[in-house]
Amino acid sequence: MAADARGSGSQLSDPRLTLVPVGVGAAYARHGEVQSCHLVRAGGAAVAVDLGSGTLNRLQAHVAPEDLAALVITHMHPDHCVDLLALRVYMAWGPGAGRTVRVIGPPGLRDRLAAFAGSEGWEPGLRFEELAPEGGELELGGGLTVRHRPVPHLDPTHAVRVQHGGAAVCLGADCAPGDALPELAAGCDLLVLECTFGADPVPEGVPHLNASAAGALAARAGARRLLLTHCQPEHDRDAALAAARAAFGGPVGWAVQDTPVPA
Repeated sequence: MAADARGSGSQLSDPRLTLVPVGVGAAYARHGEVQSCHLVRAGGAAVAVDLGSGTLNRLQAHVAPEDLAALVITHMHPDHCVDLLALRVYMAWGPGAGRTVRVIGPPGLRDRLAAFAGSEGWEPGLRFEELAPEGGELELGGGLTVRHRPVPHLDPTHAVRVQHGGAAVCLGADCAPGDALPELAAGCDLLVLECTFGADPVPEGVPHLNASAAGALAARAGARRLLLTHCQPEHDRDAALAAARAAFGGPVGWAVQDTPVPA
């Protein structure tokens, strides 16, 4: 594949911290959307956060998976990790053969996947590491640092903050409102939050956000900008934008697949 088709050359050498929404769909998505995956890169280093259904194909338009500094999986819901099954084949018997991708995720992730697809082909192409339960910080090389904290959703789920130089992008994974996310995201340049229920109320006991809750979390964090993602297709997205803006008081937009956003 040509270098410019994989996000190489001038794009990967750009020193600015940049977010590329690779997949923005919810657990079921509208036509044309794939599930959760966000690529964060600066200079020659890149980290992908989550790998939901359909995202491995789209990720390859930006970076060869074997060139990632790491792949971070926030939690074990399929819309955030199921394409690891395809990545296994890519790394064991496809273009990634002979290379290794560092996969950092919840405890038991490899065993859960192997229970579905079998035990062969995971190593050495994928090297699984566990996110520390209480949160922590990881140096990925190339000046990229990842900080993570557990947030209320499927236990465990970790929100992720990626930093390079003085810039920071924070991705909230899926979560309900709480204190951990605004603390992790404090002062970030770009905060990406799920908006599963649009402007509509979140059903009681469901650990997700709507637009007003996302805006309120962004305001608590003191984020510079908010991007909404992971919205179920039946919800009014214009109404969601308006509700998030009212709660946040700062710039709000939708994450758009394959559209880079500099931090």
